[in-house]
Amino acid sequence: MASFVEEFFRNPATVGSLIPSSRDLTDKVLEPIYFAAARCIVEYGPGTGVFTDLLVTRRRAETTLVLIESNRRFATLLQERYTSQPNVHIIHGSADKTGDYLKELGISEVDYVVCGLPFSSLPRKLGWRILEHTQQLLLPPGKLILFQYSLQNRKLFERFFRLTGHAHVLLNLPPAYVLTYEPKEAADAGQ
Repeated sequence: MASFVEEFFRNPATVGSLIPSSRDLTDKVLEPIYFAAARCIVEYGPGTGVFTDLLVTRRRAETTLVLIESNRRFATLLQERYTSQPNVHIIHGSADKTGDYLKELGISEVDYVVCGLPFSSLPRKLGWRILEHTQQLLLPPGKLILFQYSLQNRKLFERFFRLTGHAHVLLNLPPAYVLTYEPKEAADAGQ
């Protein structure tokens, strides 16, 4: 918790909240994942691993879990925590480069992307690149599961994805929205 608070004040643009997510929020975010069939799950911005703990617990042993964390301190913490877990890869890097990381790992198919990146405070071009990139990575019927603290970026999300589920989780500080999306066809995304 102390490292989470410290990193929030050090760089609030990349750490979206002052405290880690509640159990109600984690349950709602993981609800759309069909763990029995998932082959690869990618998590953008796992932070201290609140969602990761449950992903590791609920996934099948052969399901690959790829964690992309831009904060060096959090990436190191995740390495220490999950290095002994089979099929868990921690990458210190940017979500818009995930395809390159997956290629290096020999992974070509992604079923789910779990994302808590704070799009409201990311540079607009970076947010655009991450979403465009994610659309290309997800296999139909892959899903992008976002949690956000406001809905101000829905038009941006819906440029690349089709909304399939929406929830508002009040038992979280701050309350959060969980948005589940499927990728639009690349031709549709340009509209």
